[in-house]
Amino acid sequence: MLIVSKHYRESDALTALSEALEKIICGSSLEPVFFCVGSDRHLLDSFGPLTGSMIKEQIPDVVVCGTLDDPLHARNLPLKVKEMQNDYPASIKIAIDASLGVHGEIGFINLRQGPLLPGKAVARRLPPIGDYALTGVVGTYSHKDGNRVREPDGLANIYHLSQLVSAAVAKCCKNKTEREG
Repeated sequence: MLIVSKHYRESDALTALSEALEKIICGSSLEPVFFCVGSDRHLLDSFGPLTGSMIKEQIPDVVVCGTLDDPLHARNLPLKVKEMQNDYPASIKIAIDASLGVHGEIGFINLRQGPLLPGKAVARRLPPIGDYALTGVVGTYSHKDGNRVREPDGLANIYHLSQLVSAAVAKCCKNKTEREG
């Protein structure tokens, strides 16, 4: 179920996303855990780890798995997710990852209930992650000769998407701390 879909340039994007995250996070006594999926080796795939790094810079005490220094990617994902689920069994798991869309969707942030299916855009089978999936549309795909072709839109969009998502997470986590404190 789609909860929020906003382009990062929309004037109310930060408010809409932070309010939706606040309902999820503050509406529960469980600790949030963020799984920021991706790699720092590929531009399109850097959205998750860049966002994870930005979240940790703004709120160091929040639990984040996946940063630029320690990415959560296809090779280590099954093991790290299992470790995090063992370490934080009673938590709200929010998975953050890049996604591909059609022309005109680049720059959109989508938050939906249900797990993230990482690797889907490149036909990889990885375990589903999270109770909620937060994705940033960073490129488009097309079917040419039966293969998916990624068409990047540039670092600026990825940076702005990460900046907005990390600001929304920081805002709602700080509000939860103030309410509890």
